[in-house]
Amino acid sequence: MNFSVIVPAYNAEATLPALLDSLSNQSYNDFEVIVIDDSSGDKTPQIARSYPCKLITLPENRGPAYCRNIGVKNARGEILVFTDSDCRVDPNWLTNINNYFSLNDIEAIMGRLVLMPSSLLGDSISALGFPAGGTIGFDRIWKVDQNGFTDSLSTCNCAVKKNVFRTVGGFDESFPFPGGEDTLFAFNLRKRDYRIKYCPDVLVHHGSRDSLTDFVKWQFKRGFSSYIFSSKVSGKKKFLTLRLWSTGNILRHYYNDRKFPLIVMLLSTSFLVQFAGFLYGRHKGRYA
Repeated sequence: MNFSVIVPAYNAEATLPALLDSLSNQSYNDFEVIVIDDSSGDKTPQIARSYPCKLITLPENRGPAYCRNIGVKNARGEILVFTDSDCRVDPNWLTNINNYFSLNDIEAIMGRLVLMPSSLLGDSISALGFPAGGTIGFDRIWKVDQNGFTDSLSTCNCAVKKNVFRTVGGFDESFPFPGGEDTLFAFNLRKRDYRIKYCPDVLVHHGSRDSLTDFVKWQFKRGFSSYIFSSKVSGKKKFLTLRLWSTGNILRHYYNDRKFPLIVMLLSTSFLVQFAGFLYGRHKGRYA
């Protein structure tokens, strides 16, 4: 067994079939799929059982970081591959991942996320750079050097050697929401001088967010996660500088686009709501 594909899933009945169908159509065949049902209240576990995958059902909701760690504990593959239940992977996804690990002396890879076209609002949200670079691209949100190496990754489309994962200690389970736990994992990889290769032909497709209410909730959770992240790392100025650099890239890239006014409004909303989430996290942490 070469690869273990690990998928956390929570109330994912609307999207999980497309992901599992795409995994069934891979050009590479030496892999297993592990779905971790995070105590869903819908048909997620029944859908998973109808596919050739290993299903782990949790008795209570624990968040994606915990789910991924549980998946790793049950994985047989030498390479751990992560994606999300609302994604759809390219037919050559695992083939390309295998090629990179076969030809390069690397410990982890980050693939490219392709966001689907949506409404004006949805496309403007996608332009903000999340998840995994959004429509502007991973290398405009996170620095990628001339040899293709980067300091970050996103769990919607990444892979890491199992022995390296164990050495780093896995994902920090104190993150209750998606976002932040993968950045901290990448930070811990780089702190030990493990290399992350950005591989733009390792493709995963993801639906766009097109609800303003969901966007605001998402940004608040990101702010909460940012507080947790900031409490665990040093050198925070580097991350602030990176955020300013990526925001500048977004504004320059979309300056002549008809979406520009809406993008500016969403960026401003994002900063304000994330700051509120950060303060809420700090308040909870202080009185926990």
